[in-house]
Amino acid sequence: LGMSNSAPRWWRLIGTALSFMAFGLGALVLAVPITLNRLLPGAATARARRGQYLVHRAFRLHLWLMKTLGVMRCRVDGAGRLNGEGQLVIANHPSLIDVVCLIAQLRHANCIVKAQLWRNPFTRGPVSGAGYISNRDSARMVDEAVAWLRDGGTMVIFPEGTRTRPGEPLRFQRGTANIALRANCRLTPVAIRCTPTTLTKAEPWYRIPERRFTMDLQVQDDIALAPFKNDGASPLAVRRLTRFLEQYFNEEINADEQHPGTRTQGADYQHTGS
Repeated sequence: LGMSNSAPRWWRLIGTALSFMAFGLGALVLAVPITLNRLLPGAATARARRGQYLVHRAFRLHLWLMKTLGVMRCRVDGAGRLNGEGQLVIANHPSLIDVVCLIAQLRHANCIVKAQLWRNPFTRGPVSGAGYISNRDSARMVDEAVAWLRDGGTMVIFPEGTRTRPGEPLRFQRGTANIALRANCRLTPVAIRCTPTTLTKAEPWYRIPERRFTMDLQVQDDIALAPFKNDGASPLAVRRLTRFLEQYFNEEINADEQHPGTRTQGADYQHTGS
């Protein structure tokens, strides 16, 4: 079953509902191999990486489902810059589904997630089994993220801490800059656009756009940390890097919106590979 861009609105509404149902049921099903993974031999880091790979595969399958139902498209430009050792991937957060799109590109990625996901029966198993880091305690959160990156792991962070409100400039929390400077890691920005907008903050799932939406992920060149490291990870250095990242992403997003035809379109996401 493959739906074209002209799929009627009623069908895309049904497809969106099916996608949400599949996500919830998929999370429960995923809890089974995640639990079995905990029983396998290996250090906690190895078990976490295996759990992260299971989530990665599940998200790729979910994107395939949404694409097949005609709900969305996902295009990625610069995917070869991802999946590096000790890499901190940061992105803006325009839609609920961009998390799925990004993790689907990363084979073993740790994330900082909301503490309430550990109390949700649908998400508790996957987030725990994948070794994701809770934002419950900010100091511990930073320490755990720095340790993961120093050990050569990949990390995904949305510096806004919540979804972007349409039409408002991006505002970043300082934790991301603090982690990057303390870990002295590879910092890779990903500019994400959702066209037309959907699943934004406080927007119900059933308010679907007029046409199938497209998630565009533009993986940019790494950001050099050297200009910000004169003061180590001091509060001044953290503030400077945070302001730079805010300006960087705001300029990238605005450039895309004002000149949408000037960028390479990137390849459509395919359900293949690792």
